[in-house]
Amino acid sequence: MSRAEFAGKRFAVIGLGVSGVAMCEAAVAVGAIPVAFDEKPSDVQRVMEAADRLQAKGIEVVTGWHGELEGDFDWVLVSPGLPPGHPVMSAWAGKIMGEIEFAYRIAEAPILAITGTNGKSTTTVMLYKCLQDHGAVLCGNIAGSGYPEHVLTESALTTPADGVLVAEISSAQLETVIDWCPRVATITNITEDHQDRYRSFEKYKTAKLNMFRNMGEGQVIVLNLDEESLDLEWAGSVGFIGFCPDGGSGENAQTRRTDDALWFSGEEVKFVDLPFIGEMNFANAMTAWEMACAYVGEPTMGMLRRLLEFRPLENRMEPLGARDGVQVVNNSMCTNPMAVVKSCESLPQKLHILMGGNTKEGDYSSLQKYLHIAGHKVYLYGDDSGYLNSLLGGGYPEYSDLRSAFVYAVSVAEFGEVVMLAPGCASSGPYANFKERGSAFKQIAKEWLEDEEIRKS
Repeated sequence: MSRAEFAGKRFAVIGLGVSGVAMCEAAVAVGAIPVAFDEKPSDVQRVMEAADRLQAKGIEVVTGWHGELEGDFDWVLVSPGLPPGHPVMSAWAGKIMGEIEFAYRIAEAPILAITGTNGKSTTTVMLYKCLQDHGAVLCGNIAGSGYPEHVLTESALTTPADGVLVAEISSAQLETVIDWCPRVATITNITEDHQDRYRSFEKYKTAKLNMFRNMGEGQVIVLNLDEESLDLEWAGSVGFIGFCPDGGSGENAQTRRTDDALWFSGEEVKFVDLPFIGEMNFANAMTAWEMACAYVGEPTMGMLRRLLEFRPLENRMEPLGARDGVQVVNNSMCTNPMAVVKSCESLPQKLHILMGGNTKEGDYSSLQKYLHIAGHKVYLYGDDSGYLNSLLGGGYPEYSDLRSAFVYAVSVAEFGEVVMLAPGCASSGPYANFKERGSAFKQIAKEWLEDEEIRKS
């Protein structure tokens, strides 16, 4: 691929979110002529700010767009937020290019890509840490991690060839793959999610598998051999590394596990010395190390030192502290049923789980079965708690808000137990997103951790 292929081409860029703005600016940088479109009116604050930014650079902006394109465009660049059934997708079939495809075509640095239903953000940051001394740039769909995050297209434009783009990739970004081909890639797992977008698990899975579609000689796929939702046949004839977080033998693996330690290319690190908790994070760390080794060839102790500098991401299995032997964990990014299961299975303690929000039309039957067997305490909160209760089989206590659920949970939790926010749902009122929800929970937890009175209230 060469940036020269876009010189003089006319682009319609759909969406004025961060991805759309970055694509417009990158398009100008490679000699293309973009026109930006957004269906929201110009008086929406976000749209107004984006339009002002682009128009200041001489880029034409159309707000209040009616959904149809008129004129002659060589490519229609679509943001991940555009629904797959939007009329422009069919009307301009053959000329649709998504964000990751455009970024791939203009990138000079190689791309290492991570997708999956759960664990992808943590794995992406762990890989970024491993390669921090190799020019790594953390980019893609990752958000709210507490680490330096960048838009993929912007990173593709500005990162030199001797750097490396470490990118979290969503299923929405993968829907429009044409020639996209990362140097090293993984899928952490594929379980049901985003059924409000895909309507069927197979469509969601198909989008995820586009990650590997064009990979061949010279690229490497890394897969967790113990993850039941993955299939080794996906690797085909591509370079392949398989590893076993449960302690078995892998294929070309640089990691292994014993009863009380992880081994990274021959170096032992005891569980107690790892800067993260939970079985799921052991698998994430092994994935990141295998991907890093696949990229650099010969691992260095600097890579391991950087990995051990890792600190838990905000809102992802984030320990907030303990009081009277009761630990509090913020897992606000846990937005689907299987994420609750995976998170709970990662911790050996008895759990008090706070759940609530928008179910996204998901299937909660597996979570219902797990909770029935596991014996954890569950506290449902928010306006939709009654509906969520019905999906989980009923019988769980309901609270009007997150604070009320937390106060009761910590009042009954005993020494050695964990109170964890693991909503299992997308955010809903009063929280606009998982970051707002996590911030609110951290404030509530902080009050309890520091103030004796909240436990008595």
